[in-house]
Amino acid sequence: MTEFICKSLAETQMAAKYFSQFAKPGQCFALFGNLGYGKTTFSKYLVQFLNNSAEEVVSPTFSIVQIYDSEIAEIWHVDCHRLKSEEEFYELGLEEAFQNYITIIEWPEIIQHLLPTDSIKIKFQLQGETRKISWSSPSLG
Repeated sequence: MTEFICKSLAETQMAAKYFSQFAKPGQCFALFGNLGYGKTTFSKYLVQFLNNSAEEVVSPTFSIVQIYDSEIAEIWHVDCHRLKSEEEFYELGLEEAFQNYITIIEWPEIIQHLLPTDSIKIKFQLQGETRKISWSSPSLG
């Protein structure tokens, strides 16, 4: 487990830039943390680094999934917060993204055992005004 300590949005942006180098078709970034801890902000920065455009990145809270283009592969930004079961995940066809696209999943707890084994699991914690972003992944060591 390694970590970033972020005291500003610029530092959160740099953390996202770090993770962008690991993006490839089939790569899953699973984002864990409480409401307001920076998962969506981090996701927006990560998408912007991957698609190299000024395209507006919106939270998938209500749509459940937002899809963006990139030169590497499509990016599927998924929010599982409103899902009631893993069956809903399958009904929406979201597991397709694990094999073909870059996935960024907020609130992955309900589908945690469905995540690919090489997922990069990123945990967001708040310590006063500071955000701690830590991660684990078999592929990153």
